[in-house]
Amino acid sequence: MASNMGIKEKRIDYTEIAIYAAAVLAVIILCVWVGYVLEMTASPKNGIQLMKALSSLGEYATPAAFIRAFGKVFTGSGITRKGFVMGLMGAALIVLYKFSISGKRYHRRGSEHGSARWGNKQEKDIIADTNDFYNNVICASDIFLVLDRKKREQNENAKKKPKKPKKEKAKDIPEIIENDDYEDEEQQVIEIPENEKMTLKKVADMKKASGKIKPMFNLNKIILGGSGTGKSRFYVKPNLMQCNTSFVITDPSGELVQSCGMMLLRRGYKIKVFNINDMKHSSNYNPFHYLRDSTGEINSNNAIKMINVFMTNTKVEGASTGDQFWDDATRLLLSALCFLLVETGTEEEQNFASVLDLIHKAKVIEGKEEEKSELDLIFDKRKENDPKALSVQYYEEFKQAAGKTMQSILISTTTKLQHFKLEDVRNLTYTDNIHLETIGDEKTALFIIIPSTDTTYNFLAAMMYTQLFDTLYDRAIMYYHGRLPVHVRFILDEFANVGKIPEFEKILATGRKFEISAVVILQNLSQLKRLYEKSWEELPGNCDTMIYLGGKDQFTNEYLSKELGKETIDQQSINQTKGKQGSSSYNNAILGRELATIDELSTMDNNDCIVMVRGLHPFLTEKFDITNHPRYNMLDEADKEHNTYYLEENIRTEEETVPIDLSEFYDDGDIDVSEVIEIGYITSDNKIIIPPPDLMDDIPDEIRDRLKDIVGIYAG
Repeated sequence: MASNMGIKEKRIDYTEIAIYAAAVLAVIILCVWVGYVLEMTASPKNGIQLMKALSSLGEYATPAAFIRAFGKVFTGSGITRKGFVMGLMGAALIVLYKFSISGKRYHRRGSEHGSARWGNKQEKDIIADTNDFYNNVICASDIFLVLDRKKREQNENAKKKPKKPKKEKAKDIPEIIENDDYEDEEQQVIEIPENEKMTLKKVADMKKASGKIKPMFNLNKIILGGSGTGKSRFYVKPNLMQCNTSFVITDPSGELVQSCGMMLLRRGYKIKVFNINDMKHSSNYNPFHYLRDSTGEINSNNAIKMINVFMTNTKVEGASTGDQFWDDATRLLLSALCFLLVETGTEEEQNFASVLDLIHKAKVIEGKEEEKSELDLIFDKRKENDPKALSVQYYEEFKQAAGKTMQSILISTTTKLQHFKLEDVRNLTYTDNIHLETIGDEKTALFIIIPSTDTTYNFLAAMMYTQLFDTLYDRAIMYYHGRLPVHVRFILDEFANVGKIPEFEKILATGRKFEISAVVILQNLSQLKRLYEKSWEELPGNCDTMIYLGGKDQFTNEYLSKELGKETIDQQSINQTKGKQGSSSYNNAILGRELATIDELSTMDNNDCIVMVRGLHPFLTEKFDITNHPRYNMLDEADKEHNTYYLEENIRTEEETVPIDLSEFYDDGDIDVSEVIEIGYITSDNKIIIPPPDLMDDIPDEIRDRLKDIVGIYAG
């Protein structure tokens, strides 16, 4: 663990005090005893006899002699007393030495300039479930992050041999009060003293007989790697093959669903696809469907957030701040129209195509603002029914603008919604069958396919992600009372092209408790800084793991070099002087050096990667080889014939249902049987009611033209 952060709070070391006290006593006793020996062997004429004293040491090395020596301190001729004084002086020197070293600086030898280093195998094992490969998130070839900590504990306990329980001593068994109302032993109550006083010292001195707490991480990650460094191959695909969570995957160009879809299907996953690259082969997604909360009621906040996400992600890049007025005015009109549909429209009418249709009913003529358009009449009727309706309030604020200004606002709003004029976009968004709310209920893989280069329709992806997070949060809280039954991982490849997700940094900070995590995949940090200009630094802070696969971006490499820290290294300087009296000198010193410099990160081997996990030293290791995964043979690259998931065969967009008005061809008065026309049709399940050759016999051409695209008959 990365714990070389200096010394903690100093505490009294009683062992050290005991050693110094013993040393003081030993010096005093030794000096008194030596003085006593010298005094006993001294001659009255010649004084101290050193050689005689040395030869007599053994004679006086008895407990009785030591006792007599201390008696001589007060009754002897003075040599023993002098020895005692020398002992006191020696003891004083020891005490002075103790106090002098206690005031010395703390030298962190070997880490004066930094303690950074690369992680080791022991640290790798701490963060993984070594007993269950599939209970891990793959980071690199030998680095795995545990997915379910409780499952890891169960695996570890199952591996350990059961030990026989020790018999408790009678005095250690707590007093148990039996309850006559319950016969079950589990209902017995242990008596606990009430209002027991506990001192802070007593609490601080308590020690658990347990192992060291293992690290607890969120599963949020940032993957950084330039083009061609293998973000999909070395990270995304190996983790999809784990099949241990539900997945929401950004899939540029549809490569991932084609490669991994069949494998996930065989592993029991439900496959869902939202395809804005090829809108004819996609599940239908209607943002209006997710304005309701878990109770089925319309949530006004969800509607406002939907409009804000739409406005943010359809804003022209580089637009001047002077355009803010038009954005605000457009937001007002959009809010009025969206709330009108929510308040009065049927579920089939609640979609963005209907919003565009409503705008087409608006008409403003300069100088004739008092003339009411068809849209004005609709809102007048709404006001009669509910004067305080949100749609009415927003529309009245919009109508405060001058005639020419209102014309400009209408044009601006129509421009924002121009995509919904296209048939493919209308079909894609007119209804909803993708059911985002069920992704955390059972193992599901949702692939969101976006074009690699064209960002025109990526506002739809941004809206989907925003509503996905809101829907899953709401379902976890209201339906499951805290946590989703299946963990949901968002693998956000090409994150910079998805669009801006509101308050994404807060989602990263809070998703863990709801069983939601996100993997942000970028080519470099410059993309993140451009997209989240003010809050981009919060995103790496809420991701416990960062993986660097390589790249040339200067800003990214500088950031990583600082993040990795400095190590302390030895430096040897050699100075040589040539000449007749040449000399040389060698100087050793220490200095600080980045664990990986900017140029070293830029030239890192393509097989290597750097994994940084919170609380641990960084790991320099190799990328995960996808061919080593046990399920590699289930991918399309292993067997294209049997393992490829073809969108054209499995997913098809439900087309918008357009009602056919035949009112002009019938009369509600008396019917002349001779004028009745019998219309034949084929139902949507292709069950033939009338033989095909007879379907359109004797049908007028003008009616036949209206029925040419009919796919089913529905009650009106």
